[in-house]
Amino acid sequence: MSLVVNTNVASMNAQRALMHSSRELQTAMERLSTGKKINSAADDAAGFAIAESMTAQIRGLSMAAKNAGDGLSLLKVVENATNDVTDMLQRIRELAVQAKSGTNSTGDIANLQLEANALMDEISRVSESTTYNGVAYIGSEAGDVFIQVGYKDGDNIKLTTHSVNAIDLGLVDDANTNGVTDPGEYLDIASATALTTIGSAIDTVAGYKASWGAGQNRLEYTVSNLMNVVEFTSSARSRIQDADFAVEAAKLAKAQVLQQTGTAMLAQANASPQLAISLIS
Repeated sequence: MSLVVNTNVASMNAQRALMHSSRELQTAMERLSTGKKINSAADDAAGFAIAESMTAQIRGLSMAAKNAGDGLSLLKVVENATNDVTDMLQRIRELAVQAKSGTNSTGDIANLQLEANALMDEISRVSESTTYNGVAYIGSEAGDVFIQVGYKDGDNIKLTTHSVNAIDLGLVDDANTNGVTDPGEYLDIASATALTTIGSAIDTVAGYKASWGAGQNRLEYTVSNLMNVVEFTSSARSRIQDADFAVEAAKLAKAQVLQQTGTAMLAQANASPQLAISLIS
């Protein structure tokens, strides 16, 4: 090998190798410190784009699962409230059956009607006071509720709530009444059609509860499916994005050794031109 002074090719080679090992060392340290194999688009442009898309999907589906859980909670609240309404309707029917007996005095029938009126008033109170997040879903604010259960537009489930106040259940003689404040507006439990009216109200509430129960089952399956998708999508993203600590630790050790040997070789390469001095001294 020629002994030259102006151009130290060996030093250049050593510098290039040292620069390469420095980059490898920096990359390995970054991956071990973050736990990610892809920390920027420069590491893997395609992988970075795929991982970001998966992250958006995972976060969207996780929130969708929370939404579905909120929908479940809503249906449980209204169902529990209507259980009380059903119990009160059953009691009103008992009172109506008793009121139709010819053995009752006028005072007895009045007392039975008084209890029935109180129960119908309580039904209306329960329907308006039962709220979820401030909304009376089985009262004046009943209607369709859309639960977003996906990360795309249109991925939703429609739930329908219904009012169970005394007017909407047909327990008020004057259906045009805005509110029930006068006991005289309530159904006369001793009338000829009272039992039919009360039975219809019970059947109506039972239908609502059946619908809400079906909605709960659907949402439970929805939550389960969403969590499965989140789990497997997260696993796929991990394979693309997350660092293998065993592999990265080995790369770190290799880079450290190359750094040490490269530094030593660079020192020797830089010292080689000094040999020229021995030729002229």
